[in-house]
Amino acid sequence: MFNPVIVVAVIVQMLIAKASRIAGAIAGYALTTGILIWGLSVYSEGSGIALFTIPLSEPVFLTICSIWYVFDTKEFIAAKKQLSEPVRSEAGGK
Repeated sequence: MFNPVIVVAVIVQMLIAKASRIAGAIAGYALTTGILIWGLSVYSEGSGIALFTIPLSEPVFLTICSIWYVFDTKEFIAAKKQLSEPVRSEAGGK
């Protein structure tokens, strides 16, 4: 089963990240959680999920979601670190 809403959600998340890295990171968590919930409901109905026409077992799907959460966490940490760094002047103190 393929859900085109996921593609749209990924695009929207990328646009949000361009406007604000921290908001994009939070949107990434929301997107990953939404995909996880959707996928679990698909598997509970007895259906399956395919990634680029390759069928995924439920454990593989859960592993992919877990890896995606790791990437979301790295992006969130990087965005938070960027927020806490002082802004440097390009004028060299002039």
